[in-house]
Amino acid sequence: MTPHEASTPGAAGSPLRPPALERYVRAALAGTATALLGGLVVAQYVGAGLYAALTPLVLGVLTAAAVQAATGEGRSGPDAVRVRPVAAAYALLGVALGLRLERSTGLLDPAALLPYGCAVAGVLLWTLPPRR
Repeated sequence: MTPHEASTPGAAGSPLRPPALERYVRAALAGTATALLGGLVVAQYVGAGLYAALTPLVLGVLTAAAVQAATGEGRSGPDAVRVRPVAAAYALLGVALGLRLERSTGLLDPAALLPYGCAVAGVLLWTLPPRR
């Protein structure tokens, strides 16, 4: 292993680990990017029957995966649990962006509750602790 690899945070056998604030900022940035891109996709499927529910569910899963991966700990560990609300918030923002871009349903309309619920369900399904 070269000296550069040994000093790189996250390198195999490296004692260095980014500070907590940096890990959480990384998670928020990953959530922002996922929500923006996912919101564009959700806008294409508003009112499209089954896809209107599946798309926000997939957005929730992808947002949770991106946020947890950005912390550097994967799906388990204290950071993965701490960023779960961040992932849920960004998934909800992504769905809200999709609804706003499409403009056929209001953000707080009762018809919008299903996509919001599916996004949060996707986050919860992804962030559940693995079975042992």
